[in-house]
Amino acid sequence: MFKIPIKKKIINRRIFTFIFFTVIFLVGLLSFQDFNLYGDEPVHQWIGSIYYEFLKEVALNFRINNEHLEKILQLTKDDYLRLWVAYPIFFDLLTELVSDILNFQTSKEVFHLRHFVNFLFFFISLIFFFIIINKRFNNYFLSILGVLFLFISPRIFAESFYNSKDILFLSFSIINIYFALKFIEKQNLNNLILFSISSGILLNIRVMGLISIFLVCAIIFFEIIEKEKLYVDKVKKISLYLFLTFLITFIFWPYFWLDPVKNFSAYLSYVKDFSLIFTNLYLGETILSNQTPWHYLFIWISISIPLATLLNSVAGMILVLSKFLKNILSFDENNELWSDNKERTDFFILLLFLLPVLVSLVHRHNFDGWRHYYFIFPLMVYFAIYFLNFLKKINSQLFMTLIIVIFINLSANIFWMIKFHPHQYVYFNFIEKKIIKKKFDLDPLGLSVKSSLEYILKNNKEPELIKVTGLGNTWIKGSFSMFDEKLKNRLKFVQQDEAEYLINTFRPRIGERIEIDNLKFSKYHELIIDNNVVNSIYKRKNK
Repeated sequence: MFKIPIKKKIINRRIFTFIFFTVIFLVGLLSFQDFNLYGDEPVHQWIGSIYYEFLKEVALNFRINNEHLEKILQLTKDDYLRLWVAYPIFFDLLTELVSDILNFQTSKEVFHLRHFVNFLFFFISLIFFFIIINKRFNNYFLSILGVLFLFISPRIFAESFYNSKDILFLSFSIINIYFALKFIEKQNLNNLILFSISSGILLNIRVMGLISIFLVCAIIFFEIIEKEKLYVDKVKKISLYLFLTFLITFIFWPYFWLDPVKNFSAYLSYVKDFSLIFTNLYLGETILSNQTPWHYLFIWISISIPLATLLNSVAGMILVLSKFLKNILSFDENNELWSDNKERTDFFILLLFLLPVLVSLVHRHNFDGWRHYYFIFPLMVYFAIYFLNFLKKINSQLFMTLIIVIFINLSANIFWMIKFHPHQYVYFNFIEKKIIKKKFDLDPLGLSVKSSLEYILKNNKEPELIKVTGLGNTWIKGSFSMFDEKLKNRLKFVQQDEAEYLINTFRPRIGERIEIDNLKFSKYHELIIDNNVVNSIYKRKNK
C-alpha cells in the first residue's frame, strides 16, 4: 500500500490547518457586523470609556485628580451604576484604546470593533484548543474535530461576537488551560510568566478564574508531597506566580486603585450578595433568578448544545470520572493518583468541570440560560474527544460509524446557522423540540431588537420621527447604536403612551405582566426562528 512520506504528510497537514483556521477567521470577518449588542453592553462601554479617559489623562499629563476620576467616584455612589463601576474592564479598556488609535467617531464603529475583538479572542482560543487536544491525544483528525465541535455550536458561535463577558471568559479559560498544563509540567520562568499573565486576565474577567489558580497550585503541592523533592524551589515559584497573577489582575482593574482594601471588600460583597434579580422563563414557568432549581444548569446544557457534542461528552465524562474514582479508591503510599502526564491532564480537566458545577448547585442564582457557565463547554468537548479516542482504540468500525453520524449532525448545524443567521442564540436541539416541549427564554439579552428596528425602518417611509418603546425588560434605545447616524436619527425612544411601535421580547420585569391594549395596538410583525416567536412588534392603530 502506498504511503505518504512523513515529511510530506506534515507539510500537507500544516497547509490544511492554515486553510482550516483561515476559513474560520473569514467566517467571523464576514459575520461580526451582523449582530446586535447585548442588553447592558452600552453601559459597560460607557463606563469603560470613562476609565480609559481617566487612565489616558494620568499617562499623558500625570493628572490623577482629574474630571474623569470625579465622575467615577460619583458613579460609585449611585445605587444602580456602582455595580457596573466595580466590574472588571480589561476588555473595555482594550477596545477603547483601539477605538482611540483608529479614531472611531460613531457608536456603530465602536460596537462593531468590540464584536470583532471578542471574536478575535475566541478565534485565538480555538487555535490553543487545537494544540491542547493534539498534544494530549496525538491525533490530528480529532484535534480538528474538537475545534469544529466548539465552532459549529450555534449559541456559542453567535455569542462569540457580542458576549464580551461569558465568551471572553471561555476564550481565556482555554488559553489559561494551555499555559496551566505547561506550568504544571515545568515550572520554569517562561511558563511562570505566561501562566501568570493568562491567569491575571482570566481573573480580571470573572472571579471564577480562581478555580484554575487553586487547582494548579493544589496539583503542584500534591506532587511535592508525593515525590518529596524540590519543595523550597516549587513553593518559591508558586508564590511568585500568585504574586504576578494578582498584580496583573490589579493593573487591569482600576476600580481597585481608588481604594484597594475598601473596594476589594465591596466587590466581594457584590459577588456574594448579587442584588439584581431577573425573571426566567424555565420549563414553561416564570421563576426568579435567585430561586432557580438544582437542575437548571443541567437542563439548559442538555437542550441548547448539539446532540453529537452532548452525548459524546457525557460518555467521555463517565470514563474519566470512573478512572479518577478508581485511582482514588486504590490510592496509597505505593500508588500514584495519576500514572502519567496525560492522565494528570484528564483529571485536571475533570476537576475544572466539576467544581463550577458544584458551585451552581450551591449558588442557585442563574439567569439568561447558562451563559455564566459557558466556560465549561470546551471541557465538555474535551470529554467528547476523549470518548472518541477511546472508542477508536477498542472498535475502529464503530468509531467510523459514529464519526459519520457526527458529521451529519455538524452539517445540519451549519445549515441551521446559515438559515437563521444572525439569530443562532435561539438554537435548541432535538431534546427540547421533541421531548420536553416546554417554553424557555429565547432572547433575554434583547438581541432581536435590531432586526425589529430594521423591519420598522424598512417599512415606514414617513418623514417624521418613528417613536418606539420596549415592553418589560426589552431595552430599545441601546440598539440604536448599531445604526448609521441617518437611520438612528429617524428613531426616538419614548414611553409607551407616546409610542407608535411596541417591541416585546417576552421578558417581564419582576411582578409585572406584559399586556397589550388591543384597542390601541395591533400586531404588526413577528420574528419567527425555527418555529419560535422570538419577538413581536405592535403598531398603534390610529397611525
